[in-house]
Amino acid sequence: MIEFMCSNMQELKQYVATKRKQRSFQHYQINKVHGECQPFTDREYKQVKLYGKSSYSKGKRFTFNAMWRGNNEKYDLKQVKKAIL
Repeated sequence: MIEFMCSNMQELKQYVATKRKQRSFQHYQINKVHGECQPFTDREYKQVKLYGKSSYSKGKRFTFNAMWRGNNEKYDLKQVKKAIL
């Protein structure tokens, strides 16, 4: 896209300089409205939940639990023959 706008190196340098000025001005406007970035206060930091490495078991894949959920039912021989035929 820049290739079509700039035909030589001087135009490219000028284009980049104006884009940088526009970007810095936008950043300045945002900071003027919202203020600059600041770290959390102690109260805010205490509200953030940080999870370390847990000692209990985590959720496993589908093949370990949900896939075999219906296999604990007892079947008699008549039901098996009906299902096959």
